[in-house]
Parts: sequence; C-alpha cells; structure tokens
Amino acid sequence: MSSNSPVLLCRSLSKSYTDGGVSVDVLSGLELSVAAREKVAILGVSGSGKTTLLNMLGGLDKPTSGEVLVQGKNLATLKESELDQLRNTQLGFVYQFHHLLKEFSAQENVAMPLLIRGMEKKTAMKHAADILSKVHLAQRMTHIPAQLSGGERQRVAIARAMVTQPVCVLMDEPTGNLDPYTGEAIQKLIHTLNEVGNTSFVLVTHDLSLANQMHRVLKLEQGKLQDVIKSEE
Repeated sequence: MSSNSPVLLCRSLSKSYTDGGVSVDVLSGLELSVAAREKVAILGVSGSGKTTLLNMLGGLDKPTSGEVLVQGKNLATLKESELDQLRNTQLGFVYQFHHLLKEFSAQENVAMPLLIRGMEKKTAMKHAADILSKVHLAQRMTHIPAQLSGGERQRVAIARAMVTQPVCVLMDEPTGNLDPYTGEAIQKLIHTLNEVGNTSFVLVTHDLSLANQMHRVLKLEQGKLQDVIKSEE
C-alpha cells in the first residue's frame, strides 16, 4: 500500500433504516478520506448520524450501499475473523459509553487488546501501565470500573483504544465526561501519539476547543460531510 494512500476511505456511503414501513436515510452518498497521521473532527446535531458513521468506519455496522476501506481493505469483503483481526490491529475505539469489563482492573482492561493479539501478559501489562500513567491514572490501575469516577472510566477507555498504537482511532465524544484539566491532557495525548506514531484520529465531538485542535473539521448534515472553518466557534 502506498504511503500516500488514505488509511481510511469512504466512497458513496449510504445508510437507510426502515421505520414503520418508511425508509429513513441517515447517510446519503457520503465521501471521506483520512490520510496517515491526519486528525479529523466531525460535528453535527443529535440524530444526524454521527455514531452510525463511526460504527460503519469501524466495521461494526454495514452500509446500505457504498464502501469503507481501511488500509486499502474493503470491510464488506472481509470474513468475520478477518474483520476482528483488522479491528484489533488497525483500529482503536472510544465509545460514548465506556464498555469496560467490570470484573477486571483498569490495567487489565487496557491490556486486553494486546492480550487478545497474543502478546505476553507481562509485556501487555507494562504497555497498559505506561499509557495509564499518561492519562494520569497511575494510582488507579488496580481499581475495577465500579471504583472509578465517570471521567476516570473514560480515560481508561481512551487508554485502551490507544495502547495498540493503531493506524486510526475512532472516538465518540472522547472528552464529553472529563473536566477541563483532564480534557486538555487527552488533547495532548492525542497530539503526542499523532506526532510520534502514524496514528490518525476521527473524532465525533461537541467540544469546539477539541475540534479546532484537529487538522480538519467536518459537519455531518443531511447525510453528507461538509467542511467547516476551524475558527468558527
């Protein structure tokens, strides 16, 4: 794959649902290209289809028509096992809700993608400890999710998404539950991983401060993405 090729590409992406016998279009011929190390923010009103789009970018939902390619691979053509492997090695996810495993510690939750990949446990736990320190949770690594605040659980989820250093991280409101200090720390972590590695970021957010830290800001409106001037607040 060429170094100039997009890490993530959507072509003519459409998604429709049937509600009470009526077809409802959520996405309509959407186009998106994300380059290596590019940071993209997506804005949009509630119900505009932002989470639906993220789910399709990550292969968690299938488009009605069109295609999504990650590292040149069309997600629709992959077997489920291949899709699972691609998600584990190429993509990171931060959901609006944390989806942490409640019986495992913060460190174990963050190490989980590495363990699934087959990494030796001691090494995986060290990587998890390192990134938890970067999100200011060094003193909370042994705590289970029920012992953490909402903001702390969100930071664990972000650390888990980033621990594998994927080519692209998909984030749904990554700073939504965080105080300004921690939100700024997450912005810096995103910037560091983006600069040091080849990680691209696609973020759905209502945080204009965070959005303006990205290379591009797009708005999802009437099923399509439109460019937004970053200084618009």
